[in-house]
Amino acid sequence: MSAVSSAVRPRPAPAHRMPGRPRCDVTHKAVLDAAYALLAEDGIGRFTIERVATRSGVARSTIYRWWPTKGALAMEGFLAAVAPEIAVPASGSAAGDLREQVKRFARLLRGTVGRIIRGIIAEGQSDPETIATFVDGFVTPRRAEGGAILRRGIESGELRTDLEVDLVLAGLYAPLYVWMLLNESLDDEKVERLTQSVLAGCMAAQPVADPVG
Repeated sequence: MSAVSSAVRPRPAPAHRMPGRPRCDVTHKAVLDAAYALLAEDGIGRFTIERVATRSGVARSTIYRWWPTKGALAMEGFLAAVAPEIAVPASGSAAGDLREQVKRFARLLRGTVGRIIRGIIAEGQSDPETIATFVDGFVTPRRAEGGAILRRGIESGELRTDLEVDLVLAGLYAPLYVWMLLNESLDDEKVERLTQSVLAGCMAAQPVADPVG
């Protein structure tokens, strides 16, 4: 065996890494958990990337590389904690799914989530980026989910074919935001009455049974 063949062969040079490599899942979760914890404790007003770095133990440079603004980080941390609580699996009844979605959302608004949203809306009055991030990251996806439920009900014949989806969603969700901002009651019974009132005008007409001769 030759000296060349018996020598330890040099390792090939590592392949060039493409930009935007995946974030470490553990580090990513630590940052998002810290972001939501700070939102829950102090609201958006005192939220900073520096404080998230201290809480999570992740370098500020790393966090700034992944989230260029505090609004983007705050919203992703908020959504990571809240979105699973609102998700409603399809049950076969559009009306039933909407009732469940509205009920879950109202329950969240009664607690820490409602307090965080009030702060975000207040902050957004002087910071357009914050309110835009909230609308894009939270309001619009929730509206899309509700719209999908309504369209599913229209296609199945459960709901009227002439429904104006955006107006129905406004009728269901706008009162919840108003009650939350005014610190009014959001109890289950009140929310159920609201949902029933709105959905009563959405149901498809049922055929009239032939009289028994």
